[in-house]
Parts: sequence; C-alpha cells; structure tokens
Amino acid sequence: MRLPRRHFLHLAAGAVAFPAMPRVIRAQMSPSRPVAVDMLHLGAVGLSSIVLLIAQRLDFFKKHGVDVRLVAVTGTQIPELTEAHPVGHIGAPAAIIKAARGSKLRVLASLDSGRLFNHLVVRPGIKNPDDLRGKRLGARVTGAALWIHTVLALEQLGLDPTRDNITILPIGDPSQVTEALEAGRIDGAVVFAAQSSQLKAKGYSVLLDLSPLNVHGAQDALVVTTSFLREHPVSVEGIVAALIEACAFAQSAKGKYAVLETIKTELKIVDDTAAEAGLLQLSRIIVRKPYPSVENLRNMQRIMRIADPKAADVDVTDLIDDRFVKTLDEKGFIDAAYAA
Repeated sequence: MRLPRRHFLHLAAGAVAFPAMPRVIRAQMSPSRPVAVDMLHLGAVGLSSIVLLIAQRLDFFKKHGVDVRLVAVTGTQIPELTEAHPVGHIGAPAAIIKAARGSKLRVLASLDSGRLFNHLVVRPGIKNPDDLRGKRLGARVTGAALWIHTVLALEQLGLDPTRDNITILPIGDPSQVTEALEAGRIDGAVVFAAQSSQLKAKGYSVLLDLSPLNVHGAQDALVVTTSFLREHPVSVEGIVAALIEACAFAQSAKGKYAVLETIKTELKIVDDTAAEAGLLQLSRIIVRKPYPSVENLRNMQRIMRIADPKAADVDVTDLIDDRFVKTLDEKGFIDAAYAA
C-alpha cells in the first residue's frame, strides 16, 4: 500500500530539524536499546545522501543496533567531526581537507562509484564553451565535491578556471545553487539531471551532459573519528551494515516510492518525471560493495591542490579503513541484503 505523501514530508522535516544541543554518545546502554550517535551529513549534495535518509526513516540503523540522528551541515561549511559528532557522511574531498588540517579520521565506505551523470546548465545567452570565459559558476564550497565536478566539467570543454578567468563561487547546497542561477547571481552550475530537467523547462540550456563521458568525480565518504572507531567498533559496523541494506532497498521495487518522495523533498523537485530521472541516476551510481577507492581519492587530490595545496600531502592509503565492508562482504551479508 502506498504511504501518503505527507508521511514522507513529515519524516523529511524530522531529518533536518534538530535541537540546538547535540546528544552525547551513550556507550553504556541496556542491550535492548540502540547506541545513540549523531552523524553529520551534507543533505542532498550527492545523490547517495538519499540512501542515508532512507536508512534513518525506515529504521535500518536501529535494526543494526545504532540510533542515528542526522545533523545537517548547511551552506558553505565543511563538516567538522568532533566527540559530540564523531561520524559523518560527507564528500571524500571534505575528508581529505579535514585530514590535511590535522583531523584524526578514517574513511570506512563509499556508497557511490563517483561516476558523474550531472549536467552543466547555463543561463540563456551562453551558447558554447567560449562564452563561459570570464563567467561565474556556482558550487557548494571551494575544494569540495561540487567544486571538483565543476572543474572536471570545464576540463571536458577544454577550459581551465584560472587561465580562462572562470570563477567558481561557494554558494551552498544544490538547491541554493539552482536558486542562485535563477536569480542571476551565477551564470551556470553543474547540477543533477533531476534539477536540469526543471531548469530546461524555464529556458536554461545544457552546455555539457557528463552522462556518456565516463568521467568519475568525488565519491561520498562514511567517515569516523579514530577515537570513536577505537571505542565503538560494533556500532561502527552497525552503521556500515545499515547503509548497505538501505542501498539494496533503494534499488528494489518496494523501495521506489520512498526513494522518489525523498528525492523530491531533498532536491525540491515537483515534477514526477524529473524525480524518476533522479532515481535512475541514483541506481547508476550506487555500488553494491562500498569499498573506498584509493585511485579515486588520489585523483581528487590532483584537482584539490588547485584550491588547497596541503590536500596533496595526505596519505590516502592511511586514511582508508575498509575492514567493516570487508567483514560484511566475507560474511555474505552484502549479497544477502541484495538477494532479499
């Protein structure tokens, strides 16, 4: 039976509306109660964030012994993992930035492949790549995922931000980026296909479709502080297991309605066809076995050094800890989740 739309809208509101004081991790709890932990996340900056919200709303976290409260990091902030917020679902570049600045953390899993299906959408009047010279594009924050995807899109067009005087402004979340484009504060942006459909209906045009080009950008990253990892390995494994199960659910027929409603809410999509495009894109980027990629992280460092030279100093092989994905894989948990 289809659940009413208002039910999911209510859940969506609960996912981002939080009390001012963060919860303290409660390590000593009765076995019948899940361990409580606050997890930072970036909203729908990457489509794999939809899986994170599904895991919370359908109680996959609690099923695996963890009571996760999602704490949204909005605007142009880079998430800062702390004792109060020891876990984060963020872009891999953000993890590299924080590691370069001295944060002690580890990347546990990446739910998406990093392959880009996004569109570079531009305002009316921009007809070809040469027209972008001297223009302003928008991203979430300098050096992070959407910024990197914008640099990669420009590379495909034979453009270089520095040489061609193209400014990539830090704007905020994807919905804020599209709002800035519509308001005329920027001239273009790399957006999801679902957002692109709505913008095209308003007269904007797609200067570049990354879908057929097999370009890989920033993966997401499930990140944890080294202290929390050391003290709560069982809870960490529960979080990884919950996200894998949510990925499997999001790609199943029974999960379709919940995923579509979440995409509409998080990306502010009103058109059903556009939401379906988002669901298709999500199914293409989710990886069945979410091992973090050293190669992908190193490619991110190549681009990030433009904005932050210290990013190149991070040893990404030391940053990765994939033991929980490996354990669940070897136990057959991942295959069983998808078979179910």
